[in-house]
Amino acid sequence: MPTTCGFPNCKFRSRYRGVEDNRHFYRIPKRPFVLRKRWLGAIGRTEETVVSQLRICSAHFEGGEKKEGDIPVADPAIDPPLSIDLPPKEGKTPKRAAKSSPLGPKSLLGRTSFTPPFLRQTKTGRE
Repeated sequence: MPTTCGFPNCKFRSRYRGVEDNRHFYRIPKRPFVLRKRWLGAIGRTEETVVSQLRICSAHFEGGEKKEGDIPVADPAIDPPLSIDLPPKEGKTPKRAAKSSPLGPKSLLGRTSFTPPFLRQTKTGRE
């Protein structure tokens, strides 16, 4: 299925791409939200009118390549390129740490690994 650029008045479609035209498409960023908001404002959309298949072609970025923090413009040759400084990337929240025993790792009968009594063997056989 061909992709059509979602920028207003841009009719570029991936199906009609020529050999000399190597445009590609970018998805609307999800994070950081401030960048997403600026992209949506640039293309005249709101959160309610965005579909997951919406793409913007590389012709709307300076040099035909999107860099971090870039915002699409109608024509980079005429319009000044837009970019914002992004906040530092959020680290993933660490998973909850395993609950540690108040006695430390040797809390199970003084051993680092626990063997049930019915599986323990002694020199004379089973306990």
